[in-house]
Amino acid sequence: MRIDEARIGIRVKALVDFAGVPKGTEGIVDQDYGKGIMVAWDLPNQPLPQGYHIYDGRWAIVSNILRDGFSKENELHFLERC
Repeated sequence: MRIDEARIGIRVKALVDFAGVPKGTEGIVDQDYGKGIMVAWDLPNQPLPQGYHIYDGRWAIVSNILRDGFSKENELHFLERC
């Protein structure tokens, strides 16, 4: 199912390969910045911390969480809701 609305905390899956993020990788929408969203990736060698669901600035930086931004207008088709 494609993303029809992007909400903080929903789990998504990459439908294509991104740099450092293979197709099929799951993540969490952790920030909404109006025209776009950020996804924090749950990577095999760098899983998201237990209970992680929203960007808080410091924790994501200290934890080295890999995050990517997506435009709501023309990039959400690269993601699928889990």
